[in-house]
Amino acid sequence: MPGDIHTYELWIATLACVGGFISTLEWISNRRQLKNDGLFSWAVFETRGVVVKPEPLERLLNGLVQYCPFLGLLVLRLAAMLCLPVALWLGHGSTAVLIIVFGSSLLMHFRCPFGMDGSDQMLTQIFGALLLGNLSGSDLGHRAALWFIGAQACLSYFTSGMAKAVSPHWRDGKVVFAIFNTRTYGYEPVARLLKNKPGVTKSLGRGAVLMECIFPASMLVGFPACLIFIAWGVAFHIMNAVVMGLNSFFWSFVATYPAVLYCSVVISVWLQPLIHRLPFALFGPA
Repeated sequence: MPGDIHTYELWIATLACVGGFISTLEWISNRRQLKNDGLFSWAVFETRGVVVKPEPLERLLNGLVQYCPFLGLLVLRLAAMLCLPVALWLGHGSTAVLIIVFGSSLLMHFRCPFGMDGSDQMLTQIFGALLLGNLSGSDLGHRAALWFIGAQACLSYFTSGMAKAVSPHWRDGKVVFAIFNTRTYGYEPVARLLKNKPGVTKSLGRGAVLMECIFPASMLVGFPACLIFIAWGVAFHIMNAVVMGLNSFFWSFVATYPAVLYCSVVISVWLQPLIHRLPFALFGPA
């Protein structure tokens, strides 16, 4: 049976909170850039001409994204990240904490539309789905949240894989070496190891493309076969964290795996009667 849906939610929230905590600490450590003379100055970003209605909401948002209020919000977000797994475990206060976490996520996207990557977007969707599930107050709402998170993970991998698949540079492995040979996302020992090894880089590139494209099958193959995809995802993101420094991607995407596991287990339960009846349908009674 699928098990307690709240256990799956607790695992998702805990893993996502680790990633969110790290990401928020990075914002606070770079707070100098949020000042009016910094790289991410609101005095510059507000010239984007984004229209917010009604006007009172616009004034509220403009007030919250100023340096001091926004820094205070980031500190509050850190505290909320620490409290959320505890609140879910105790079964009290999780909705209020999720409102803070999700609301601060949206405000961070509004405050700094540049420099936010896929891991931040995934975390926002995870916390948003958990919040809606909690607000529903029903098992159906909680299940829908898990299905949304699992489906979003599959969609993210599939679109990423398809985008790579149409590129000849990914298929011939040139992109793999090029990434590892950069200063931003590269790692010199790995770049030296892969240099002049087109067969290895081609295998790595095609392997990543293939697994990303077929990752949606993780929810269709049932349990325990789905663990193969989950194990690949964990290994893939650990490698990216160590070699490319994409530590936030590890936590945000691995946080979706309990939902993928839940959906796969549910599908296994659904398919069991069909599998048991299949020999009878094909060959008739023994």
